[in-house]
Amino acid sequence: MHLTEEQSNYLRILGHTLTPVIDVGPGGVTDSLRKELDKALADHELVKVRVRFGDKQRRQRIFAELAPMAEACLVKEAGYVALLYRPANPSSIRLPQS
Repeated sequence: MHLTEEQSNYLRILGHTLTPVIDVGPGGVTDSLRKELDKALADHELVKVRVRFGDKQRRQRIFAELAPMAEACLVKEAGYVALLYRPANPSSIRLPQS
């Protein structure tokens, strides 16, 4: 799924007040983390993920790995936190149409 700039901006606004529900540990992406992320996205559609270790490049690689693995869109990454979106069926988030 590809998000337009307007849709990304809308999701960033929604995600601003969210707290991270997924914490990636030093072990990186594990099977249990994948299951936890899948459940969080199924329940909430929009989730924050936090990686509290590694340099910037390593965190970016982890965020880039998580999005396609979870069939989600990487909306934003800033520092140690990324915002992921995967629409549910039916979706509770109504994205702007462009």
